[in-house]
Amino acid sequence: MLRFLLPLLALLLPACALAPHEYPELAPPRAVEIIPIRSDRPVVALVLGAGGARGFAHIGVIKVLEAEGIRPAVVVGSSSGSVVAALYAGGYSAAALEDLALRLEDRDVIDFTLFGPGRVEGEALQDYVNKALGNRPIEALERPFAVIATERATNRMTIFNSGNTGLAVRASSSIPNVFWPVIIAGTEYVDGGLTSRVPVPVARRMGAQVVIAVDVSWRGSRDVDAADVAIRPTTPRTRTLDFSARLESIAAGETAARAALPEIRARIAQAEQARQRGLTAALH
Repeated sequence: MLRFLLPLLALLLPACALAPHEYPELAPPRAVEIIPIRSDRPVVALVLGAGGARGFAHIGVIKVLEAEGIRPAVVVGSSSGSVVAALYAGGYSAAALEDLALRLEDRDVIDFTLFGPGRVEGEALQDYVNKALGNRPIEALERPFAVIATERATNRMTIFNSGNTGLAVRASSSIPNVFWPVIIAGTEYVDGGLTSRVPVPVARRMGAQVVIAVDVSWRGSRDVDAADVAIRPTTPRTRTLDFSARLESIAAGETAARAALPEIRARIAQAEQARQRGLTAALH
């Protein structure tokens, strides 16, 4: 048996990275100063939270919002939510997102490895996002976008809002002991959900007046309670990397978003009324 295994390993080893490494050819994701956006209409943000494969539900929420003409100006994502958030910020419509989801093969975003600090290296996810976005960096996407990651050594939250989008999303999605950590500018990063499952406060800092947050985690998140509208889809209880229930998760997102529509409309109307009152006061 060893006679056959050793030559096989000799072939595999050169093709496999054995430890996390940097990508000097990519513009590293960075946390630059957040400048709140200004608008003559209420600024609506969509915050998509962590939750592994249950993140397909985010697409269902976007389908309902788009059908109702509600188009968020700011998008924030954490962990699996950062994948959908990046593509949405990059200009993908709800229909296009659903098409991507239904055509997605495990191997497109999951590169299992026999070596290293996790079962999944993560480069496949990084490449998938970059290819889908035409290799545009975060600052070149169609909507202001931020992605949350966690410094591995300090457990501090980092907000990436500039630089390579795929690498930032990979860092945000790197669940410890499942994915390899990601090295960016000499620092190791892991799953953003460790420090903020549903990063509502980040959307506020970006200028959002109405925050719609989607929580697909089983345990829930304190951050989501700070949103103007919290959407909690009842998704199938799947494993992190199990994509078999994607249709059911998308449908769950649609159902939860429809139920939240009256509250969403009311919150946007309230924000518009407050804006009008502010304009009137300024004139006097």
